[in-house]
Amino acid sequence: MMGATILVVGLMGLIQAVTIGSEMLATARRQTLAAQILDQEIETLRFLPWNDPNSTNDIVGLAAGPTTLTIHAQFRKAWSASTAYVIGEVTSSNNVWYRCTAAHTNQAVTNTSYWARATPAQVDIMSDTNKASGATYALTRTVTDVAGATNLREVTFTVTWTVKPSGITSRTYTRMKSAYFGKYGLNQTLQRS
Repeated sequence: MMGATILVVGLMGLIQAVTIGSEMLATARRQTLAAQILDQEIETLRFLPWNDPNSTNDIVGLAAGPTTLTIHAQFRKAWSASTAYVIGEVTSSNNVWYRCTAAHTNQAVTNTSYWARATPAQVDIMSDTNKASGATYALTRTVTDVAGATNLREVTFTVTWTVKPSGITSRTYTRMKSAYFGKYGLNQTLQRS
């Protein structure tokens, strides 16, 4: 009787350890996705010129202050005929997700030589409602001129995501990354978690 009691207590502890471990892995997955979103946005800005008189798409033209952004399309892929797909890449068409099985361009998702329906594990990317990995993400950008420096702007991206486990109050997490952009190509990135 005593041995059975000890065995039950040990098994309960083991189940609890597995539950905690899986939640820690989910949290790490969400943190990684947030870091990828931040890196993507900063790298996108690195391609912009400092001041382009023929376009409003430049560093000087970024609106000062906080701006709510749509998460970059890389994380929400709808099928496109002009995209060159590689094996393992996922895309959606008519709210159904597909996984590429052979590299190609301009092959419809109905072509089973190039596409297979994706399983939920293969689809764990950003949806059209900014949801992925069991969390809802929001992205903001804040642009400021650096005090005492001419021709230098600081751009800070903030990703906030909310997780609502079943039966538990929702929790909100934040990850920030700042980048400095200079007129003459001075670029520096700082990260705050």
